[in-house]
Amino acid sequence: MQPTGLARALVLSVDLLALLVGLLLAHAAWQAWQPPPPGVAVAAIDLLLPNPWSPPLLGIFVLWLGALRHYGLYDPGRITHTWRLAAGLSRASALAALLSMNALLLLEARTWSRFLLAAYCLAAAASLFVGRLSLFYALRFAPRPIIQQRVAIIGVGEEAARMSERLARYGAHAYALVGFFTPPGHSGPVAVQPGRILGPLSTFAEQVNRHDLRVVILTALPAARADALTLATQADAMGVAVWQVPFTWGAVANTRVDIARLGNIELINLTGVDYPSLGTQLKRALDLLAASALILLLAPALLAIGLLIKLQDGGPVLYVQERSGKGGRTFPFFKLRTMVVGAEALRDGLPNEADGVLFKLSDDPRITRLGRFLRRSSIDELPQLWNVLRGDMNLVGPRPLPMADLVGIERDPELQYWYEMRSRVKPGITGPWQVSGRSDASFREMMQHDIAYIQDWSLWLDLLILLRTLPAVLRGRGAR
Repeated sequence: MQPTGLARALVLSVDLLALLVGLLLAHAAWQAWQPPPPGVAVAAIDLLLPNPWSPPLLGIFVLWLGALRHYGLYDPGRITHTWRLAAGLSRASALAALLSMNALLLLEARTWSRFLLAAYCLAAAASLFVGRLSLFYALRFAPRPIIQQRVAIIGVGEEAARMSERLARYGAHAYALVGFFTPPGHSGPVAVQPGRILGPLSTFAEQVNRHDLRVVILTALPAARADALTLATQADAMGVAVWQVPFTWGAVANTRVDIARLGNIELINLTGVDYPSLGTQLKRALDLLAASALILLLAPALLAIGLLIKLQDGGPVLYVQERSGKGGRTFPFFKLRTMVVGAEALRDGLPNEADGVLFKLSDDPRITRLGRFLRRSSIDELPQLWNVLRGDMNLVGPRPLPMADLVGIERDPELQYWYEMRSRVKPGITGPWQVSGRSDASFREMMQHDIAYIQDWSLWLDLLILLRTLPAVLRGRGAR
């Protein structure tokens, strides 16, 4: 799992909780040190409510999270020892405290006293250290750390064998080695276990989806530069980082060289560099915050609905299906189960009312009575908030396509163009199709909506779609 996915969301959640705990501790110290006159006391909750206190707090939160990111504290590969964690946190805390105090001096209306801000900086630093240290050891000693990324090594010689040893020594908590690719033109001795060879590098895309690879490490170069360019292009499209052992070779994916750290080892990151705009960064931040808040808010209701689904027929609560995401990378797509057990096997005997490659049936006999309500209200889509946290999906984007519906799509140039356009972005829980008719829209209209959204994307467009989603869901128009 990539650091920008669920692992980073987990760390971010711990940091936000630590910053809130720091606020409570600072508030208690402030009230004890400078007791307010009777009747004008400021409760801790007042600092979070919409009032003159909250804008400075929001700014302080942003400064602290920015300082943590600046010092690499959201990259699991860089935090391999307790002392590294302590050093990074101390630098980030010092920077955040300095920026916060300077920002306070620039404010014309100062609601926060200097004592409160100083107490908060100390309490936040302590809370962050305790929270991060607890998470660090919990993940480090967990049987299967949630922070691990699945890694493959390109090469089967001595250098590949040494790299696998380094991964085990320095990165066991953050990286899980899946196996080795045989590079094109390899003719030397094999120094790795033959049973761990995934196959030739030409099967790269297939192996990425099969093993959910997130990083590949180059210890042997493809014989031809064209092969290297193909690898870099495929990896960039599928969201796979490419790291290179530092030997003399020009960058193949970009002219900017980045460094990936594995313990004390530095590797050259050859992944195609993406220069995200402020809008795309805000989009991801909005996705993480909204998905986290909604999961916490809706957890009791989802548990109750899951129990009803289980009591209905004893089958699984979730329906999990492989779907196509950005760059053609497959991911597990989560929904609450709304059909009878074994519904996929019953599909072949049913008519398809859709006018395109997708399958639609208005009165599908496989849907359960509870399932009809869940679909009509779109409650069955809520588990996809987990896909958003994982980094598979966005809140807004084209809907992810079932892999079975993509068979033979390459035979139609128009469908192929539509699919290639969709593959440039992550799919979404809601999108232009959903707010413009949902299942009532024709397949060709859906294609036009998807292409127009991708070409005209802006953060404002996403916000507009989100605002239009709730009325569309409440009306239930076009839901199946």
